[in-house]
Amino acid sequence: MGVEYARWQGDSADALGLHFHDEDQLTLVLRGSRLFQVSSAAVHVRARQCLYIPRGWPHRSLPHCDRGTQCLNAYLPVALGARGPVVLNIADEDGDAGPQALLARIACQLPSVDLLQPTDDAVTLPDLQDVRGRIGAIASRHGLSREAFTRQFSHRIGMPPHAFRIVCRLNHARRRIRSGESLAGLAAELGFADQSHFGRHFRRIFGVTPHAYREAMR
Repeated sequence: MGVEYARWQGDSADALGLHFHDEDQLTLVLRGSRLFQVSSAAVHVRARQCLYIPRGWPHRSLPHCDRGTQCLNAYLPVALGARGPVVLNIADEDGDAGPQALLARIACQLPSVDLLQPTDDAVTLPDLQDVRGRIGAIASRHGLSREAFTRQFSHRIGMPPHAFRIVCRLNHARRRIRSGESLAGLAAELGFADQSHFGRHFRRIFGVTPHAYREAMR
C-alpha cells in the first residue's frame, strides 16, 4: 500500500472525534495554522511546521480559526521510528521544495524525540479489535472488573474501550473502502446499525462521509 495524502484548506477548522490511525501521520501546515489535541495536550501547529503523530496515538482536530489555512496530511504505511508526537520546523533550505518533497525529507530526518510521554501499552490492545468480544470478558481475562478495566484502559490509552473499538472498526472500513468495497456491506459486516449510522461515525472521526472518501480515493 502506498502513501495516502489528504489536503485541507479553509478559514475555520471543525472539531473531530478523538481517534487514531493504523499509519504514521504527518500534517504539514503550508499557510495559517491548525490546533490539535494529541493525547491530553493542545498542540498549535503554525505555517512551515509539521506535526508527526505515530500510529495508534489518540488525537483530534480542535476548533480553530485562521484565515487562508492550508495543510497537507500524509498517512504512511511504514513506521518512521520516533517514540512520540513531535512538531518539526521546516528548514530554510527546504523553503522552495514542494509539499510532497518536504514530507519525504521530514520522514527521512524525523528525530527520535518526544512531545508527550509514550502511552503505557500494558493493556492488550488487539483484544478490543474483535467486534464480537465482550469488554466484560476481556476484563476478566485481565483479572479486572469491567469498570476497573475501563478506567485503566482510558488512563493508559487516552480513550475508553468502547470508543477505541469503534475507531478500530472505522480504520478497518477506511482500508477496505480504498479497495472499492460496498459501503452498505461494510456497515453490516462491521456491526453498525445501518449505512447511515456508519456514515455518521465515519464523518465524526475523519471529517468526511464514506462516500466522499471513496470518491477522493478514486
